[in-house]
Amino acid sequence: MTTQLGRTLFQCALPGLLLMSPLALGAQQGTITYTHSINFEIELPPELAMMAGEMPEMPSAVTQDVLLHFDPLASLMVPAPKGADKKGRREDIVMEMAMLSEVAMFMGPVGVKLGGKAATGRSPAAESFVDLDEGRIVETHEFMGRTFRVVDQRPEYEWRLTSEQAEHLGYMVIKATAEHDSTSIEAWFTPEIPVQGGPGPYGGLPGMILVVSIDDGETKYFATEIALGDVEEGLIQAPDEGREMSREEYDRVVEEKMEEMRKLMPVRIRRDGGGGR
Repeated sequence: MTTQLGRTLFQCALPGLLLMSPLALGAQQGTITYTHSINFEIELPPELAMMAGEMPEMPSAVTQDVLLHFDPLASLMVPAPKGADKKGRREDIVMEMAMLSEVAMFMGPVGVKLGGKAATGRSPAAESFVDLDEGRIVETHEFMGRTFRVVDQRPEYEWRLTSEQAEHLGYMVIKATAEHDSTSIEAWFTPEIPVQGGPGPYGGLPGMILVVSIDDGETKYFATEIALGDVEEGLIQAPDEGREMSREEYDRVVEEKMEEMRKLMPVRIRRDGGGGR
């Protein structure tokens, strides 16, 4: 482990290293394939424990492939094409995760834990566009059978660079860590792709993030393929489907709907659980 002085010198020298690298000069656009995995668990309350034997066995994680198209100005994360991911298309996984999130509304805040956290009803983004210059992020979310387009600013992570280095897919990567909204984040980025991007909302490092792990791997993005080169003109655009709203407005819609559904819970238990009077 380096001293604080050594780490400071390393951080100061990094921008110069980027400028000197011939590879970096030609690596500012392309497509990266990531495997995105989310662990989850379902904890039934006592009222529903009696019904557990009648429920199908649920997996403990969902995994899917996503594509990140990027250039120096913006990035767009989209589902992998049909057939490219043997474990399932992202649209299917997003719908499955949305359904799990909605199950949480009936079970209470501790009923379903997604990625190590209590589910809030917010499903993973089906598509995610980031304006790397302005920091604007546009996501599409599926909730209760509807599509919402959430416009927000990308989180500003207070990254701490470390001296740890490794190799991933032939690229030198450097470890960085951050704490954000009560989550711990570990990212491995490569200065050899000098774009401050990454999968989903993650970015802001002096190089593309190839691996990011949230809360010790409860949620993870892991690059499996890197294809540098010109991206099709007009491909990287913000999604335009769904009702547009801010993050706060979307969270309010979700919470209001969750509260409505929770109020129906006692009725459903009495009617379906055989405990009615």
